[in-house]
Amino acid sequence: MKMSETTGRRGISPVRGDDLWERLRAIEDKLSLIIEILSPEDSDGPTLDEILGRLVTLIAAQNPMLRRIDLTTGRVLDIQEGRMPRSARPNDEDGADA
Repeated sequence: MKMSETTGRRGISPVRGDDLWERLRAIEDKLSLIIEILSPEDSDGPTLDEILGRLVTLIAAQNPMLRRIDLTTGRVLDIQEGRMPRSARPNDEDGADA
């Protein structure tokens, strides 16, 4: 068996230039079709910027709850590790809200 110069594998015939370009064109066509299917039309829904803006707004609205969850988790860890809980620490920013 002869080593193929193009692929570096034994037993595989080398790919000719025209055949390679035809394969690449077929792959490009398939990728274009997939992108077209996955990309909505302009009137089919919100744009990516609108979706990202909405996500940022939702996350910002959840900030107080996320801070409370973080404080509660910190308190539980403090108790489990034998430290004074965060709400009882003097000059503790997290405990000042509680």
